[in-house]
Amino acid sequence: MQQLNSITFRQFDTVCSVAADVDDGALAEVKALCERYELLLSRFDHNSKLFALNAAAGGWVEVGEDLAGTLRVALWYCERTGGLFDVTMGSVCRLWDFKREIVSDAHAIAEALAHVNWRNVQVDGAWARIADPQASIDLGGIAKGVIADAVAKLLRGCGATTGVINLGGNVLTIGSKPDGNPWRVGLRAPVPSGGKLEAASFASVAVRGKSVVTSGVYERAFMRDGRVLHHILDPRTGLPAVTDVLSATVVSDASIDGDGFTTALVVMGAARALAFAEQTPGIEAIILTTQGKLLYTSGVEGEAGRFSVSA
Repeated sequence: MQQLNSITFRQFDTVCSVAADVDDGALAEVKALCERYELLLSRFDHNSKLFALNAAAGGWVEVGEDLAGTLRVALWYCERTGGLFDVTMGSVCRLWDFKREIVSDAHAIAEALAHVNWRNVQVDGAWARIADPQASIDLGGIAKGVIADAVAKLLRGCGATTGVINLGGNVLTIGSKPDGNPWRVGLRAPVPSGGKLEAASFASVAVRGKSVVTSGVYERAFMRDGRVLHHILDPRTGLPAVTDVLSATVVSDASIDGDGFTTALVVMGAARALAFAEQTPGIEAIILTTQGKLLYTSGVEGEAGRFSVSA
């Protein structure tokens, strides 16, 4: 049986853990890769190419092949979801502070929303521009998916045949567990309690060599005037999405599919989200509704909260 070597570190404002049948040198490379990508995809670090792009006032910026490639992929998810995932939500996102429970006024949100349109992002080779000088790109919605896939590629290149990558809840597995069994990944669910949203495990899914990503209204949420205000913002309104989805989980080969689709599934609402996932090649979905119902696509097997995806 293969022995797993592991590393735990803090990156992307969350705890990350990686375990695989590789040596310490490979795990050190993983940490260095995560540090490089955090800078690459940060809209806050003045040394990042993304910061330069957002500050270019509509001008072209040489962002490099890695960031340009990430932007191209991000724009594909924007188009595929009909804009319910939109990387130009940066101007709106910066008006909200879910840690300090700050809500911006409606006028400021409306002004920022006028500059949300992913079609204003243009990529040509290693260059990019935002046609609207007041628009701002935020890649936080797909960053962990991009990085998890890059980590898995690095580990496989180092000879890994089994492993699990967990970037703050974005889980990507390599092969089976060392004993040959599938990895069983727990799914977090929002449970309203005493005016707060507390996360609890409501189900699990068994997978081999797949990604499991969940988005839900329990993360970064607070109560205001009897309403739960959560961090999943609707690009059409600039406000927390009004939805009957409490959490949406995507199981896929690539972690970026999980990031690119889960947020949009929450915004869509349960019925549309289930139909969308069923019609999207390469992904399966498990959706928990506000009525406590579990909905899932045809490729998900099992019952009573113990699921598996094998295809």
